[in-house]
Amino acid sequence: MPTGFFERIWEILTTNMGTKFISILVAFVLWFVVLGSRNVEVTKELPVEVITSSDLVVANDVPDKISFRLSGPKAFLRAILDRRDDPIRINVSNAKPGLITYRFFSDNIHVPIGVKVLSINPTAILIKLEPIKRREVPVKVELKGIVPEGFRISKTTVEPPTVKVLGAETRIEGLFEVSTVPIDVNNLKQTTEKEAILDIDRLGMKFEGIPPKVTIHVEPTLAANFKIKNVEVRVLAPTGVQVAVEQPNITILVRAGAEDLKKLDRSTVYAVVNLRNKGKGEYVEVPQVNLPENVGLVKVIPEKVHVKLF
Repeated sequence: MPTGFFERIWEILTTNMGTKFISILVAFVLWFVVLGSRNVEVTKELPVEVITSSDLVVANDVPDKISFRLSGPKAFLRAILDRRDDPIRINVSNAKPGLITYRFFSDNIHVPIGVKVLSINPTAILIKLEPIKRREVPVKVELKGIVPEGFRISKTTVEPPTVKVLGAETRIEGLFEVSTVPIDVNNLKQTTEKEAILDIDRLGMKFEGIPPKVTIHVEPTLAANFKIKNVEVRVLAPTGVQVAVEQPNITILVRAGAEDLKKLDRSTVYAVVNLRNKGKGEYVEVPQVNLPENVGLVKVIPEKVHVKLF
């Protein structure tokens, strides 16, 4: 190589020698101080993700986290605990149905020099792969709580009444219905429609399609004694979306004392249809009627209203 090249390299190395020497010295001192400090032990958990082919699914319970017991300088371990690690991805996409044993090693976690992996828990997991199977099963509504005194639940309905569930073959074969996560009916004084949350994640299953809607029909234990007409239907819609209501006003039957009705402020009586999280389209919804506490709702006519978002 030309002499000029080595001269430039030497010039770079020797320029500001004092500053460079001090920087290197400080770095070495800090490094040895950290390595020479008293070791501590911590536990670091890493998430686990099993990757399967599109026609197979994990049929047994697999830990969602693996624990690594680490020992080393406190400063290093704190940095390891604070960082966000990617999951340990177990790729079994090329495997066939059956049992697979996957073992974990110290190199499943990245640690700096000076940090040791003392133990791993568990050291291995068993993965059972089975073909995916689908089954259409009815939805069972689960409720929790008690409606207020003077009201009762006459019935519950689900639309659609069945859902298509997919999961491991052995689990699907024993599934004859799927329950909703318990719906709270405390303080419920009128017929209400809710989107059902299906309790199937814990079973390692999923469902296809849109979530079903559950309508809880609530009625007073006493008959209605008054009728209120022309109750406004207010639609809560996404910003920038236009609304058309087929039934802009409804009639409600209520149970109340004569004095309470005389004092009733009609501006506080209205029905609400909440479509804030919906896109453009046509919807048939149960309106939620706003009433004072001393006025009990008996019936809404019609029970559902047709709304178009465009």
